[in-house]
This record gives sequence, C-alpha cells and structure tokens, in this order.
Amino acid sequence: MHRSQVRPLFGDVDAMNVVYYGNYLRFFELGRAELMRSTGRAYSDLAQEGMHLAVTETGVRYHRSALYDQLLTVEASVAWIKKASLRFNYKVLGPEDRGELPLLATGFTVHACVDLSGRIKPFPAWVAPLLEPHLEN
Repeated sequence: MHRSQVRPLFGDVDAMNVVYYGNYLRFFELGRAELMRSTGRAYSDLAQEGMHLAVTETGVRYHRSALYDQLLTVEASVAWIKKASLRFNYKVLGPEDRGELPLLATGFTVHACVDLSGRIKPFPAWVAPLLEPHLEN
C-alpha cells in the first residue's frame, strides 16, 4: 500500500462545497501514479516502450463526503497482476479526526496493457517485480 496526499481545489467541489463524485477517479489516478513512481519507475516509462494502461473497469463506493481544501490521503495497492492486466484498489481517507483518518471512499480500477494501436500486450518484464511489493495480502 502506498499513501499520497491531495487537497481538493475549488473546481473539484459542487455548490455544497462537497467534492464532486467523479473527481474520486482523479484521486485514484494520483494514487496509482505515485505508487508507480515510488517503485523507481513511472507511467512514462511504459509509454516510452509504446505501452499504456487502459482502464477497463472501475468502481467507487462513497462512505462520507470530502470537502474543499481538506487534506485527503489516498491509499493505493495492487490487488492482482496477470500477464497483461492488473487491478489497483484504493481508499480515500479524510483529514485526521480524533487521531483517526475517516474512510471517505473505497474503489478500484482494472487496467489492460495495450500498445499504441490499442491491442492487448503482455507487460514488459520489469513491471510485475516492481509492483509485487505493493500486492495486498
């Protein structure tokens, strides 16, 4: 599991000062990009090899609202890795409240490794060993 932090901008919230539901997918993207970066490689390394991680499925469960300018924590982990696909799981936690980080949202994204023409391709050999330390138990 890897932790990142994000502060919702004014443009991320609705008229009630609540983070718009679709923005949680952006928070997930931040989480997985930072998880990848923490391994010493970045998404751009895949792109340089002509590969991309296409999102094939996603899901979000909302538990509590996040508000403008709150310091949020995004936890990202790898649920599984296969030959040409993988799943990331996420938790979005709110600002500390009585010594705890309240759970705001949970979710997942599933990705396929594709080449520039959109054809599914196996991951480069370096991907699985780098992500395995972030696999959930």
